[in-house]
Amino acid sequence: MNRKFLLLSISLGLSVAAICLVIGCLYVFSSPNARLRFDLTAEKSNGVSERMLNAIASIDAPVRLTAFLYREDEKLTSYNSNVYMRAFDRLRLLIDDLEARTSGSFSSLIVDSNSPLVEQQRLQQLHSRQSGEVIILSTSDNHVVLKFEDLFEVSQAVDEQRIAARLRRERIDEAIGDAALRLSNANPFKVAVIKALADDVSIQPFLEFVERQGHTVSHVNSFSMVGDQDLVVVPGQLTPFTPLDFAAAKQWVDDDKHLFLALGAFTTTAVVDQWNQILAERGEHFEEGLLCEAIPIAGTFMEGRHECAILEINAGKISGQHKINEPLLKAKRSLLFAGTRPLTFGDSINKYSQSRLLRTSVGAWIDNDKQGVRFARDGNEKAGIHAIAIASAAWRPQSALRAGHLLLSGSDEIMREHLDYNKDWLATSIMFLLGDDLEKSGLRSINEIPFHPSREILGRIKSLTLYLLPGLCLLLSLIVWMRRK
Repeated sequence: MNRKFLLLSISLGLSVAAICLVIGCLYVFSSPNARLRFDLTAEKSNGVSERMLNAIASIDAPVRLTAFLYREDEKLTSYNSNVYMRAFDRLRLLIDDLEARTSGSFSSLIVDSNSPLVEQQRLQQLHSRQSGEVIILSTSDNHVVLKFEDLFEVSQAVDEQRIAARLRRERIDEAIGDAALRLSNANPFKVAVIKALADDVSIQPFLEFVERQGHTVSHVNSFSMVGDQDLVVVPGQLTPFTPLDFAAAKQWVDDDKHLFLALGAFTTTAVVDQWNQILAERGEHFEEGLLCEAIPIAGTFMEGRHECAILEINAGKISGQHKINEPLLKAKRSLLFAGTRPLTFGDSINKYSQSRLLRTSVGAWIDNDKQGVRFARDGNEKAGIHAIAIASAAWRPQSALRAGHLLLSGSDEIMREHLDYNKDWLATSIMFLLGDDLEKSGLRSINEIPFHPSREILGRIKSLTLYLLPGLCLLLSLIVWMRRK
């Protein structure tokens, strides 16, 4: 009897201990912070990026993200469209990952049609929400609103052919990161962008891009109208300076104020000569000509095509010795420079540090349109490495905003037609020029996660899934069968 009671007591004790262990494990692992996350997507885009995390961490006050997941646009629900379903599933996943990877100063709340009606009305009145607003990122004294079109790119439904709307691309990480930067900048930097034309429509996306980085942007007509700004950006220039503007530009550079100057290969000689005069003491110079490189087609390199003037700047052409390029190299991104002129540097007084940021390949040449075949290398056009972006700064800065930060680019298309290909680099460049924290800049995809498999490792995982697991099951079945026999 005593033996049976002892066995029963041990069994009950082990059972209670096992139940307590299971309950404890479930309680611990129910917390998002305790979850182990694996991103097995090819582009590592299944979680939030380091850029978003750094932007939210830079906000001093507690941050709250409120998501209103309502299906309000009838055009996105017609013809059995699944746009809202896919978009909201993606939002929930990223919000969950964001809350898991941030500190306790961040919290989130998701509101949808299944939430209590009283709670829905209270939150909508609290945030003064309007139709179409999906995410409200707020602190105690400020907030930023993101609409559905800020987060997703959608193809509209076609009624005549009864084609449903489709989800084309997401911008969640970029949009929330930009919103966090705007919240973190209590005293935003002031950036002036000089107009190349009276009605410069092509630069509008760049202006919006700079604003989304948390800066105050003004679009001015001339250099003499810059005033009290922290940075001046010249995204190309069509006409020469007036004497007043030339004096203002020279004074700006001589005072070691910050400048981002981009002049493409088709900028007039008069404009280039004026800027070379202004930059003479800095020892930096815009050269004449259009840079070209042979392009690979069908296993060989071709010349004589206009694509030769569009330069792809991959990791081998990006200098790793300057902090502007560190995020770009880390993310393994390429840049696109079109209509590019070469730059030279080095002939200056020892007052400024100078760095070549980007260069061409050894096979690039300066195309001469006065003779020979356009976009093809002729006998008198020598191939070699050419600098296409240069950065410099004063060794002994006068102040944080008079540190002599200067960046020259041989292409102005990086801020216009090819802006989407160069946003990462432009963001870090502007941060460098302003003397701000480079960790907040760049529109990078996630690249540091608990498990970061390469494509080769993913292939091995698939092979293990296909062969190893069924093989183990077969082996176990064989062992059981032999034991029973």
